[in-house]
Amino acid sequence: MVALFVFLYFALTIGIGLYMVRQKSSVADYFVAKKGLTAGLIIPLLFAELIAGAGTVGNAATAFNIGISSVWVNWGMSIGCVAVFYLAGKLYLGFSKKYGAMSVPQVYMHRFDSKTRSVMMVILVAVYMIIFAQQPVAAAGILSPLLGLDKMMMGWIVGIVFIILTLTGGMKGLAWMNVLHSFVMYLGLGIVCVVAVTAAGGLGHMQAALPAKMFAFTQPDMQTVIGWVLGTALSFFAASTVVVVLFGAQSQTSARNGILWASGLVIVFALFPALIGMAGKVIMPTAAANSILYVVANHLGSMYAVMASMGILAAILSTAPALLLISITMLTQDMVRVIKPGISEKEEMKWAKIFTIALGLMATYFGMQSTSILAQMAGAFQIRSVAGVVLLVAIFWPRVDSRAAFWSMLIGGIIAAGWHFAGNPYCTSLYPSLAVGIPLLVILTLMAEKPIADGHQKYLSAIEDLAKDALEEQTRPPITH
Repeated sequence: MVALFVFLYFALTIGIGLYMVRQKSSVADYFVAKKGLTAGLIIPLLFAELIAGAGTVGNAATAFNIGISSVWVNWGMSIGCVAVFYLAGKLYLGFSKKYGAMSVPQVYMHRFDSKTRSVMMVILVAVYMIIFAQQPVAAAGILSPLLGLDKMMMGWIVGIVFIILTLTGGMKGLAWMNVLHSFVMYLGLGIVCVVAVTAAGGLGHMQAALPAKMFAFTQPDMQTVIGWVLGTALSFFAASTVVVVLFGAQSQTSARNGILWASGLVIVFALFPALIGMAGKVIMPTAAANSILYVVANHLGSMYAVMASMGILAAILSTAPALLLISITMLTQDMVRVIKPGISEKEEMKWAKIFTIALGLMATYFGMQSTSILAQMAGAFQIRSVAGVVLLVAIFWPRVDSRAAFWSMLIGGIIAAGWHFAGNPYCTSLYPSLAVGIPLLVILTLMAEKPIADGHQKYLSAIEDLAKDALEEQTRPPITH
């Protein structure tokens, strides 16, 4: 029965992608759904991308060990999305409209220079591939015991499905897929959460049975929590996840409403797997943390096991193809187009398909070697945090030039990546990265020759045009039929 549900779900998702592949008319439609995303599509697209396998399986596992504080990584994403719209939204929208930007590195090129664009591309592709690599692992951990297949084989099957979804759907197709995924996630894990908390005796009994610190939002320590939230929120200023929403939105209003609603839904949803993990600590304290979400659901009954499995599967299916699509967008827009400036759209799509298959297979292989899903995701976000800080500072400090941005991002990014892969000794990678990157940014900016960088002049011109368009949109008479 479970195998049938899984098969039908995969088939329905792929069917949406195959339908949408016939609707695309240009490269821009495929990569960013140019002006094709209403608020109703932005909400499920962004919500489902933010949750991912780490927001379900990883969140529950962390909550089993440290408690409710596990929600902070997802909450940091919500904070970051809202902050990006209100502090950097005009920059991204302006460069998209005036210069046709379709990727975050392209925006960095217009504000800084081509070298900074290259550094940004490398950082983002690395970050998204780290996160993507965790998704087949998370899916295999759920599906292999359900279907009775080897975990390694299941991981490869799921990785290939992700590749197929990316090749067929495009950004608008993924948005429509995520309407389905979001509904399944909220309904399935919401019901399992309520039943699990009830089976654990209710919140009152859980508070009596568990250590008080598991209900504190400061675990495992304040330094780590601040690193999670600040690192995640700052990283979103350089996050393609939210920026593609700005590029594809029909209007600024659609982007704002979609981002605010999606962020609110993430804040609520993050509590579901966290509470399931904590209920598991009461019901079966000796269980394995990494599988606690499914173990609890299975303990409650086969129906709840199916709900939890489908919810987790929906979270993973909603995120992985989007991460892969975002990565190949940057590789085609910011590498292939630079090497071959006169490339046709047909040839560009050919390269996009090659990158999709190659990156998908490589990331699936490396992902099978990892252990902690949530830790990998949090660390990946912190690698790009310094790039987000650079952009945020450049919005409000016109003097920031390309040299300051390039060296701050390069050195800060290398330190963050090295610290992360070294196992984050003493603290999370955010702190050493910013400790070097920010002073470097300030010193080199103060040494800049011009009080207003050329890139800032381009930014002012772009938002001036954006303001004119917004005014025209407000004064335009409504269309009547």
